[in-house]
Amino acid sequence: MSERKRSRKMRGSNTYGHGIKGRRGKGRKGGKGHAGLGKHHKSFAIKNPGLLWGKKGFTSHHPKEMISTINVSELNEKIDEYVEKKIALLDGDRYEIDLSMLGVNKLLGRGKVDKKIRVKVKYASKIAVEKIEEAGGEVINA
Repeated sequence: MSERKRSRKMRGSNTYGHGIKGRRGKGRKGGKGHAGLGKHHKSFAIKNPGLLWGKKGFTSHHPKEMISTINVSELNEKIDEYVEKKIALLDGDRYEIDLSMLGVNKLLGRGKVDKKIRVKVKYASKIAVEKIEEAGGEVINA
């Protein structure tokens, strides 16, 4: 009776008796991470240029200012309410308001204005300034 060599025992099997995941560090898939991109994974690097190397965009090291807005129509509708709450003042027929007291730092131009309003605000759109001035008001950038 002849004895078979052990090296012939598991030929034809992918796993050699170690299961599906057996003895795989990262060796059965060509390396870990970006390994082999200059050698056996070179075609992946060529198909995806810029995917793995280099910087993208820029980093801002300055805090961003949050912009909260209000439209001139909303200001026109609620100005009497603001006078009652003492956020705005009524001087004759002209209203005066500082929008920073409302937590608003930009005035936008949607809607209509029919009251004379003197607005103090950090930012204002051109259309908002035009509409306020047409109604006899004034916009002060603060």
